Amino acid sequence: MAADNTNTESKKSKKVVVQREAARVPRFSDLPLEARHQFEKLKSSVILQRRNQEAKSILFSSYNHGEGTSTIVLNFAESLAEDRNYNILIVDANTRTPCLHEIVNLHSPCDNVVFSDILTQQVAEAALPRPSAASNLCLVPSGTITAHPSQIFDHTQFQNFVDRVTKLFDFVIFDSSPIGQYYDSIVLASHVDGVMLIVQAEKTPFHEVRRAKQMLEDKNISTLGVILNRRRFRIPQFIFRKLLR
Repeated sequence: MAADNTNTESKKSKKVVVQREAARVPRFSDLPLEARHQFEKLKSSVILQRRNQEAKSILFSSYNHGEGTSTIVLNFAESLAEDRNYNILIVDANTRTPCLHEIVNLHSPCDNVVFSDILTQQVAEAALPRPSAASNLCLVPSGTITAHPSQIFDHTQFQNFVDRVTKLFDFVIFDSSPIGQYYDSIVLASHVDGVMLIVQAEKTPFHEVRRAKQMLEDKNISTLGVILNRRRFRIPQFIFRKLLR
């Protein structure tokens, strides 16, 4: 009974952290110019890889909770959406501590589609999320999954979902649970084109970053890049840039 109480308190604690993070997540248009510039560089890199047929479905994940994955997902997707030539689908595949539905309200045809229903039911192709003339950015919230997520992600139904939506959208962005905490994120990653690993500056130990990369390599999962989040400049940025020249 004591163990059950401990697990319950742990889940509550994680939920509180997620709610606090969601409450202060800035939108892409509200970011400082330098931050928007970094997202533009990331966007250019991903678009180039997509042209080489290497990156259309991308999973964003960290090793631990609270490293800013959902924030990165939202702002990266919004930076992509600024180019009206692309249709972007965000899928909240974080079945442990989902929060994208609390961060953003995107009015689109996806509002009535829930990720958990797609995975646990034989959803007709007509019910899948589709691009809209009203918005080129679409969100599928997580919903509630009662079965073990790794079993769900390993099912052909999930692969069918990925295959279908990548034909409908130019980019499909997955927000996932931390790789170091839940194995289902590794299973999920095996179905996409590649992974962007989020690392929080001055928090994530190097051995955890190396461990996450090794976990992906062991399953032949492509690491598209590592994003250093919440970096602080100890000296003025204009001086820092001169030192890099």
